[in-house]
Amino acid sequence: MTRRLNFLSALALTFLFGTMAFAQPNIYDDEVVKDPDGQHKEWKAGKTKYPSKPRDMWELGIHGGMFMITGDVNPWPGLPGYAFGASVRKSMGYLFSVRLTGHYGITKGLNFQPNMSGAYANRELRSVGDRGYGSFIVFAPDAGTNEVRRVGSGIPWFANYENKYIEAAVQGIVTLNNLKFHKERNKWDLFLIGGIGGNLYSVNYDALNGGSVYEDEFNNLRVRINPGGDLDRDTREGRKEIRQILKDDILDGDFETPGEVWGNLWNFPGTTDLGDKATRVGKAIANVGVGVGYRLSKRITLSVEHQSTFTDDDLLDGYRWHDSGTTPNSDVDFTRDVDVPHYTNLRLNFHLGSFKKRVEPLWWLNPLDAPYQQIAVNTQKQEGDKLDDDDGDGVPNKLDREPNTPADCPVDTRGVTLDSDSDGVPDCQDKEPYSPPGYPVDPDGVAQIPDEGLTEADVIAIGDRLGWKEEIIMPPAPEICSNEWFLPMVHYDLDKYYLKPEFYPQLHHVANTMLRCPGLQVVVTGHTDARKPNPYNDVLSYKRAEKAISYLVNNYGIDRSRMVLQYSGEANPIVAGLRDDHVGTSRQKEQAQYMNRRVEFRVARGEAEMGRPAYSGNWDTVGKDTPGSSRGSTIYSGNPGAGY
Repeated sequence: MTRRLNFLSALALTFLFGTMAFAQPNIYDDEVVKDPDGQHKEWKAGKTKYPSKPRDMWELGIHGGMFMITGDVNPWPGLPGYAFGASVRKSMGYLFSVRLTGHYGITKGLNFQPNMSGAYANRELRSVGDRGYGSFIVFAPDAGTNEVRRVGSGIPWFANYENKYIEAAVQGIVTLNNLKFHKERNKWDLFLIGGIGGNLYSVNYDALNGGSVYEDEFNNLRVRINPGGDLDRDTREGRKEIRQILKDDILDGDFETPGEVWGNLWNFPGTTDLGDKATRVGKAIANVGVGVGYRLSKRITLSVEHQSTFTDDDLLDGYRWHDSGTTPNSDVDFTRDVDVPHYTNLRLNFHLGSFKKRVEPLWWLNPLDAPYQQIAVNTQKQEGDKLDDDDGDGVPNKLDREPNTPADCPVDTRGVTLDSDSDGVPDCQDKEPYSPPGYPVDPDGVAQIPDEGLTEADVIAIGDRLGWKEEIIMPPAPEICSNEWFLPMVHYDLDKYYLKPEFYPQLHHVANTMLRCPGLQVVVTGHTDARKPNPYNDVLSYKRAEKAISYLVNNYGIDRSRMVLQYSGEANPIVAGLRDDHVGTSRQKEQAQYMNRRVEFRVARGEAEMGRPAYSGNWDTVGKDTPGSSRGSTIYSGNPGAGY
């Protein structure tokens, strides 16, 4: 026995806590959504606004609690009735779910006032037609047949009953607190309940003390009730005392006599065989309720609910007559209100399914979790899209194919360290950056040319012996300056043409190349973005190219004639379509515009210099030549502006 209990305890603990070790899926995970290759895939790609609905678990619940009926008879003194049952629930969305539930309950009632004719009558058991008990009913078994007969009058009756009750319903449940802005899951669940269904019940009275009615006991108690008696039915304490006397000292607690229910047919005024118990009666019902749940774990929850059930039935407590009428066989009205069952219960709920394929029931989850996740992913991408330059080579990380370039090493427009002679040693470390092709190099980049042992004098002597009379001309040294140079570009702030200090290394690289190759001529072309009219942009691009040329001439002494000034305005963008149909956030658009605001350098191949562009406006107001608080610097602060 002990071993079995230990096993069951271990099994219960495993069920309760065992799933906590597994990673819990989210509502946007591919494994749990219903359509991972359709709508969900399009949502992840940004092609639709709505994610696919996730698959979630079913909830199985067991419940029990207090059950009572409010009607014409007061609830039984002391502990109320009880009920227990089970349910199964499934979400239709994050806020609405459907539940099939049922319970079985037993409850009792007992009144404090006697029912009889005369000055003390509060209620009379009367009959209309042939249904129900007749007036002044005395529950007396027949001596020969043990049938209950309607006999005589004047004997008081203290109304009581026992109801055995079954109810089943389909309910809709609306969660009230599932829209969360700051967390992923609910800990508490507040909800409203509404449903329809049916019931079955039977009602019986405690009318007989063994084989006889409670004639003397009821009479003696009636005499003690005011006026003139020691029991005051007009006070709460007096009513409580009367009911306690009935419960403890008079009634035997055996509800042996069938009560009046729908379907009990009486042959009034004769006798009727009732059998052992009353027949069960079924009615259509509607119920409403409210509840609050608490999440113990991702597998188990606990909730407290109260439900009230409504029908057109006034016989759940076995009585339906109004407290009027004092003479036998007089007309008596029905009471105004129907009887209402109430069920206050505690529920233990279990989530059924695999956490690898399903999430918790959706009423515990935040429907905003998926869009919040997408916002977080997009934010991370935007952080990675910033035009930062970690290695300081002048090429933003987003475009840099070599993000860890050593310091002071010139790079091409892709951020790759220059290796002019393609010998595998970068120019910044190459002691012979223009090694003759075809020869191996040492670690310092110096070509290893074999010593043939011939000098110029040896060659001339050999020529003399061979009879050469012409002058021996030595072949020229290999040309180290070709037209296949990668020259960088520089970028500008919005509506500015001053040179930013972070681009001085790129300009140094251009100057160094031109100084090494005195015969090299360079085309310098200015560009703008697309947010001003064409004439304005032509002037601004001209000023940018002119500024770059002046810097090279003034700082490196390069002859102005070696540079060909050209301008393109907005005509040749790196990123096209920004004026009308570029897709992206304002920040992404601004980053693309920044790439278009540039001056490019390339080896000249016979191009002619362009003259100063014509402009009808004020030439001096085009662009600014000074840094400062202009919106042109906001590309680094994350606040895109309207620049040019």
